[in-house]
Order: sequence, then structure tokens, then C-alpha cells
Amino acid sequence: MYDIQELFRWLMDISVIQLLEEKKIKNSDFIITENYHTKLGEDIAKLLIEKINSNFNVRYNYKNGKNYSYHVILQNNLQQLSNFIIDNKKEFDFVIPKIKIERNDSIELREKLLNMTNQERKELGINKSTLWYIQKNRSEGKTSKIYEKILLKIR
Repeated sequence: MYDIQELFRWLMDISVIQLLEEKKIKNSDFIITENYHTKLGEDIAKLLIEKINSNFNVRYNYKNGKNYSYHVILQNNLQQLSNFIIDNKKEFDFVIPKIKIERNDSIELREKLLNMTNQERKELGINKSTLWYIQKNRSEGKTSKIYEKILLKIR
């Protein structure tokens, strides 16, 4: 049997990917130890933990059509396992949530929006404030939802 944590490892992976895409991790955030091991600096480690917590709090349709955070789903699986082990239950059923990654853009699309000129914006019929908001968030390392209306104009 594999570790229960493996069911949720993808949340760690996506958290690292998100920080990389948001350009919040730099080479200087890594520390080489005396034994030549690489570890994260304290500030970026805290940022990664915050991102992981945020992703664990995403809600997913889990039981009886209700939405629960991945954190609660993990706790429920652990509770079922512990009840099985101490013989309170004769069987248990792990619920492995489907991976849910919401993304409607690509690196190329984000770069295109970030580098779009006012002339290009006008030709595509994109509102000045919309482009400003997207570019501002992107330059600050934040993500912003790119609505279908904008995606249709850009693609």
C-alpha cells in the first residue's frame, strides 16, 4: 500500500509550478548547505507553504454532491484508515479526488498579453483598463482570470 500523502502530492507540485509561473522563485532563493545539499531559503519556504495551504483549501465535489476542501478530504481518508486499523470499521474506501487544475491560458498567451501594445489592443477591441489590469497583475507576479471574451479576441 502506498502512502496516503501520494494521493495529494500533485497539490505540492502545482504549488511549485504556480510560484515559478508567478516568477516568485529566483536562483538566490536556494541555499547550498555545507554538505552540498540544496534547500529553500526561509522566505521562499514560507511562501511555498502559503501556496500549498491555499491549494489545499480549494473546494471539490466530494460526498453527497457537497464541496469540501482537499484538506478535509485528506482528513476524512485518514479518519477512515484509523477507524479500520483500530477495528472500528471492517472496511474503508479511500476517495481519491480528481486533479482539478483550472487554467484557461498558456505561457505564450500570457506573454502576448504582457507585451501587447496599445495599437494591438485597439485593433483587437480590448478595453484599455482590461489590458492594464491584466498587465499590472502579471508584472506583480499575480494571476488574473482571462475571460473567454478576451481569449476569443486574442487567439
